[in-house]
Amino acid sequence: MSNGLMQRLSNEFKNKNVLVVGLGLQGGGIGIAKFFSELGSLVKVTDLKSKDELQDSIEQLKVYDISYTLGEHKQEDFLKSDIIFKGPSVPWDLPELLEAEKKGVPIEMEAAFTASHLKAKLIGVTGTRGKTTTTEMIYSLLKLTGKKVFKAGNISGVSTINILKDAKEEDIVLFELSSWSLSGFHKKKISPNISVFTNFYPDHLNYYKNLEDYFYDKKAIYLHQNQDDISFINSSLKDRIDDKEVNSKIIYFDKSNFEFKLDYLKGEHNKENAAAAVLVAGEFGIIDSQIEPVLKEFKPERYRQEVVRKIDAVTIVNDSTSTTPTSTIKAIESFKDKPIILILGGHSKNLPVDQLTSKLEDVSYIVLIKGSLTDEIFHELNLKYKNKISEVFSDLDSAISFSFSKAKELNEECYLILSPGATSFAMFKNEFDMGVKFNEYVAKL
Repeated sequence: MSNGLMQRLSNEFKNKNVLVVGLGLQGGGIGIAKFFSELGSLVKVTDLKSKDELQDSIEQLKVYDISYTLGEHKQEDFLKSDIIFKGPSVPWDLPELLEAEKKGVPIEMEAAFTASHLKAKLIGVTGTRGKTTTTEMIYSLLKLTGKKVFKAGNISGVSTINILKDAKEEDIVLFELSSWSLSGFHKKKISPNISVFTNFYPDHLNYYKNLEDYFYDKKAIYLHQNQDDISFINSSLKDRIDDKEVNSKIIYFDKSNFEFKLDYLKGEHNKENAAAAVLVAGEFGIIDSQIEPVLKEFKPERYRQEVVRKIDAVTIVNDSTSTTPTSTIKAIESFKDKPIILILGGHSKNLPVDQLTSKLEDVSYIVLIKGSLTDEIFHELNLKYKNKISEVFSDLDSAISFSFSKAKELNEECYLILSPGATSFAMFKNEFDMGVKFNEYVAKL
């Protein structure tokens, strides 16, 4: 299928003007730019970031004949395009996109474009939390089928569109899908054949007008399925699902669907993630005796409650992908068996913080790093927890050193956890950049 498909795409897009809006730093825009350059398209990239900010990404494209508009968007770039690829964080109502749409220029997103051209069996995983862990669990189980399994979507450094070169009808393609990616599925009115919806909490309210808009994008995971398709949905979402909207078979799950032991993953939420993975594996004929040893040994992905080091009595945990108050609460709950020194703070996503500030009652010491969320909660924390909060640190190294000294002062087994509950843009490119820097510094302790 693949080579025939690539020939068709080449015939369709050779010498066509392809505009990539948002090159980004995670590899998505790079993959699209390379893919269409190789098809013989005339590729242009436009991004509000400067050349200096995007230098690493531009460097990867230097062998291709690509033109750039950086630091701004120009309307003429949009209007003279034959097709536009919009990056995940670029809003659909960007004025230049709206003008192009009026003119009839098709606007695509990478994951939805890829999915719409694949004949392989498609599995999609979404949810506010647990997407990556659940996707990786499913991937580790599907390898037992003997089929070729591709991973794509919201995965740093993986080019989703490149799957079109290799995936055949008999293969399986597993997508990790953010709400932003799913907005592209809505536009094309498509959903994966098998979908998993792990959970739903307030998030991204710095992007969405309200929670309902955010949930609407998530619904694309099941909304456009047909009666042969199946959706596994966390039972906590029952009240949110309108059965009249759903054409596929829905099976609700909770942690009771997972009866085995997880050696390396803590927290009740990970039992829910594992339960979803077990159900998907069952659709491919994988049985419990095969599933148990794989999930028992399953280790968390990097920067997701990742145990980095143990120094004397201090276990150091990197949870830099916890960018919401809810996810930091989960981290506190997961590690509540010993005292916690928590590194917290960063930029706000305009999410409710009351539950988190109450939950900090369970933490032995709070170390703050700079950002708008930190500014927002500092006064309340100072009133409630005056004797167990630090000054606000403007660099991570100092915050880690201080946290480590506080952990040693406890003189007992404890955790030092980075779980910011906010975005890392005050100090880093993104949460992965923060995770890398954290691990580098911890290695030197």
